Order: sequence, then C-alpha cells, then structure tokens
Amino acid sequence: MIARRHAFEKTVVCPRFLLLAIGALALASCSATRLAYDNADTVLRFMASSYLDLDAAQSDDLTLRIVRFHQWHRSNELPAYAALLRSAGERAARGITTEDFAWGLANVRLRYRGFAAKAAEDAAPVLATLAPAQLAALERKLAEDNEKYAKKFLSPDDKERRRGQLKRMLERFRDFAGDLSPDQEARIERFALDHERHVVLRFAEMFTRPELRRSEEFIREDKRWDEDLGQLIVDLDRSLSPKQRAQVVRRLSDYAEDFAVLAGKRKEAA
Repeated sequence: MIARRHAFEKTVVCPRFLLLAIGALALASCSATRLAYDNADTVLRFMASSYLDLDAAQSDDLTLRIVRFHQWHRSNELPAYAALLRSAGERAARGITTEDFAWGLANVRLRYRGFAAKAAEDAAPVLATLAPAQLAALERKLAEDNEKYAKKFLSPDDKERRRGQLKRMLERFRDFAGDLSPDQEARIERFALDHERHVVLRFAEMFTRPELRRSEEFIREDKRWDEDLGQLIVDLDRSLSPKQRAQVVRRLSDYAEDFAVLAGKRKEAA
C-alpha cells in the first residue's frame, strides 16, 4: 500500500508528466493549431498509453475521463484564457506597470493550479487501480524520462546552458514584440545571466526530486526571479517602439481570439 501511494503521488505531481498534459491542451497558441487542440484528447490518450500499461477496463475508463477533461478544459478554461488575454492586451496598449505584471502572474498561476488539481482529481480513480507490476513500469518510465531531461537541461557545460537559456528567453520576447533592439537584447541577457542559479535549481528539482518539497534556496531564488522579471518586463515595455507595442497588442488579441473560437466548439464524449 505504501509503494502504491508513493507511486501514485509521484505520478500526480511529476512535473514532466503534468507539463506534457498542459502542453497537449495548450496547443491553441495560434490559429494554425486549432485543429490540434480539437484533437488534444487523442494526444493525451496516446501519451497516457506510453506511460501506463493499462488493461482494457482501465484504458476504457481513462479514455472517457480524458475526453471529459478535455470538454471541461474547453468549457471552463478557454473562456478564462480569452478574457485574461483580452485584459492583458488592454493593459499592454496603455503600458505595463509592476501592478499589471503581478496581476498577470497571479492569474496564470491560479489557472495552472486549477488545471493541475482537476487533472489529478480526474486521474486518481484510474491510478488507484494500478497493480504492482503497472506501478513498477510507471516508475521506470518516469525515471528514464527524468534522467533524459536532466541530461538535456542540466548540462555541465555552463556556456551551453547560458546560450540555451538566453536563446529561449529571446525567442519568447520576439514572439510577442517582433525584432528586438540591441539594448533590449542586452537587458534580457543581463537578466538571464543574473538568474542562472534559478534555472539550475528549477530543472534540478523538476527532474531529480519531483516528489519532494521545494528547497528553501529555490523558494528564495524563485521569489527573486519573479520580482526581477516583473521589473524587466516593465523596463522593456517602456522601451517599446510604436511598431513593437502594436505587435504585442495584436499578438495578445490573436491568442484571445483563438481561445474564444475554440471555447465555442463542442465535442461529444465517446
């Protein structure tokens, strides 16, 4: 019973497993992927089968739960995403403040916690039926994945890690603002370099100790990350050209429209 509970808790809170689910249900990042979101329940079923060696009854039960979860996400979460992004667009049009950043961060985390709680609640009845052999197979799969991603994200090569982190940050900002000025890129690079320790801790706790509580060091670094990221975004917002600001507002509006369109669709449970 203790082994079953440990494996169940590890499965529910494993960041890699949860992030895969979130990624599959967040495919509506642009109009070209609306079709992908409509079939996200199929993607989730495929992902679940790669982690869980289920018998026929368990598979049927999980399939129905995934379809219903997808329907819940479409009906409850997508309208909230659309409203959140519309409000974010209005704030970006007039200029981002530290209060705006705090508002956005709080709302994103609220939606994430709701998503995670609902996913765990819906999956729990099926996971509770796993036999010892199924639990052992799941443990091996999670351990293999954690080792693979730890090697990828916790590279001993500091230069490689810096380049990777900076590249990802620059891509995120360019996705919203378009081409960045040299000064804007330099500000982002300074932030990335100043928070290397946070990145290392985040991936270390995600892939090497996912079932444990966050360390005090990570909590401190995470708080500093939030504060400095808010200031970075406010500073970058002040440096936006009219063209860049229009791009940011348009991008947020496009995301909001995609979520609103997807929320209006319905898919019957299988």
